[in-house]
Amino acid sequence: MLGISAPCFSEVEAAKEWAPQEVTAILAQSYGQLLMRPMGMEPSSLQKNEADQQRYMVQSGYALQLAKGEKSVKQIVEAIALSSEFNAKWITPHMGTAQTGSAPGVPPVAAPEKAIDSLYCALLGRRVDSVSLASARKDLVSSGFERVIRDVIDGKEYRDRFGDAKVPQVSSEKQAAVGCPQVAL
Repeated sequence: MLGISAPCFSEVEAAKEWAPQEVTAILAQSYGQLLMRPMGMEPSSLQKNEADQQRYMVQSGYALQLAKGEKSVKQIVEAIALSSEFNAKWITPHMGTAQTGSAPGVPPVAAPEKAIDSLYCALLGRRVDSVSLASARKDLVSSGFERVIRDVIDGKEYRDRFGDAKVPQVSSEKQAAVGCPQVAL
């Protein structure tokens, strides 16, 4: 899987059970939007056709959790967003060394606004605005990027736009205007 240290998911009353082809589409969208890559699959020798591929995906990690209704799409998005791979793609590129005289609790981030903007692009499909940036910087200083990620996913905008059953994404019409690097789905 993606190297998640501890399963800490937002509470959701009941997750929907998804059909195999829906699971395939959800995971393809999730990996495309959040990690900008196709979902990894079983070696091709074990995938004789599309039906075999769908069966494999439903029997594996996130796919099985979605198919059984054990996790919502939002919870899978959160798990991917808290993964080491997501961190390496969106946060680590903006990491630096702590500056002399920086405040206690300030993580060693050379350009926190770039890392926060990347999180907003990945999780909300838009650039961060000044009000959200100020709030995220406070969370970053006090609690780190994990808190910023959870606040975005648990926030009103995410809930209103994507709820528990949609993958965050940028529409193809808005992708150029928004300027986020994620794939337009």
